Amino acid sequence: MELNTLFDQLHSLPSIPKVAQELIVQFDNPATSVDSVARNIALDPVIAAKVLRLANSARFRGAREATSVEDAAMRLGFNTLRTLVLASAVTGAFKTDSGFDLKGFWIHTFQVAGICRMLAKQRGQAIETAFTCGMMHNIGELLIQTGAPELAAQLNRSGKTDAAQRVALETLQLGFGFPEVGAELARRWQLPKLIQDAIAYQARPTQAPAGIVLPLLIAQAVHIAETVRTHGGVTDEAKAALNGPLFEGIDRDQLFEALEASLEADKAFAEMLS
Repeated sequence: MELNTLFDQLHSLPSIPKVAQELIVQFDNPATSVDSVARNIALDPVIAAKVLRLANSARFRGAREATSVEDAAMRLGFNTLRTLVLASAVTGAFKTDSGFDLKGFWIHTFQVAGICRMLAKQRGQAIETAFTCGMMHNIGELLIQTGAPELAAQLNRSGKTDAAQRVALETLQLGFGFPEVGAELARRWQLPKLIQDAIAYQARPTQAPAGIVLPLLIAQAVHIAETVRTHGGVTDEAKAALNGPLFEGIDRDQLFEALEASLEADKAFAEMLS
């Protein structure tokens, strides 16, 4: 199958609201303020409702109820607001009916995004850009579920949830895997080229264009999330299993010290949005 054929088989291209697309770009602008972001969020009633819901949740609730997007934005802060807008836009774009564990998918996605942020901090990279790439890294999987449902259902029944195995099976059957699909979707959504490349090269980070670190961060984050799952949590065994060239330069002690709290927070975020 050609990559374009997969997109042609869709009744319509999954879309994220224009407001959300503009916000993703706005968040990367150093001159952006919380007030200006709040004004744009107010233009999208779905995102605005989720922002208010989160601001009034037990995690963020203040002395009084937040009754406006502006109040909620100030309470949540720039980074949480950015995460919520991106997550809301992406989670709302897809529905699948191929027996796919959508809730588990989003929990894993948030975990990878959170780990990307932690790894970026260690390397002195832009942490929120890394989180965005983590959030988008496997978006192509949802497009395969939507555009090739029969094959997707077969892959789902195989029980192969490891990313490398999934990419290999999809490439064998389709001629491409979810990284290529996700990168093409990001291109059609007119997301920044940096995000497109991060998605495209995540399964082969050594082949990424010179100076681009984000594909490596995604590859590391995916393996860390999968290793933690395989070993039943943030354990010494999981930490010891993270060895080899892929993990060179990572301070594993520092990472694991904060990892459990991060994973729990990201899981709660995913469950709230699903």
